Amino acid sequence: MAAHRSRLHAAWLAGRAEGRLNPSDVVAIAREAAPPGTILTTDVGSHKIMAGQVWQASEPRSVLIPNGLSAMGFGVPAAIAARLTRPDRPVIALVGDGGFAMAATEMRIASTLGVPVTVVVFADNSLNRIELRQQLMGYPPTATRMDGMDLVTLAEAMDCDGIRADSPAALEKALDGFATRSRPLIVEARVDPAQYETQF
Repeated sequence: MAAHRSRLHAAWLAGRAEGRLNPSDVVAIAREAAPPGTILTTDVGSHKIMAGQVWQASEPRSVLIPNGLSAMGFGVPAAIAARLTRPDRPVIALVGDGGFAMAATEMRIASTLGVPVTVVVFADNSLNRIELRQQLMGYPPTATRMDGMDLVTLAEAMDCDGIRADSPAALEKALDGFATRSRPLIVEARVDPAQYETQF
């Protein structure tokens, strides 16, 4: 069993580039920063597949991932609802920039209600899952680019804290002590999406 798990973990790291912030880095760093009892929510996209493979649930109902219809925009409101329902537990959302764009203004509600959720956005300026599928079918990327979003400025406009991270070290610093924050936090994790191509 240990050898099998080791092989799975090695496969999950495939395509990781040293010196860059890879999607697998974001998941691993968030998991390491999350204290026992943390509730995770995700959105839909390539990041969801990465998170779903390795995030270990510490107890029932601690991982909320949309499946089946896979509704984009789920991660942020699910995180807010989880924290409202369980104010005694820290909540972190891992979302793509496409899903975040669909529900970003919900963070203003989190701020107004004093709900200190942490949202980590895999910012690669694209609807990556759709883009990869288009390429697989031989089509050029069409209507998948999302250039020019400044999530730190957006966070500040919604009375949330905002941090940009473009390296593993910067992300570790951004998430240090996230569970004890008193304000909502949006982390713009500037990921290199190349690992997705190896993975999927």
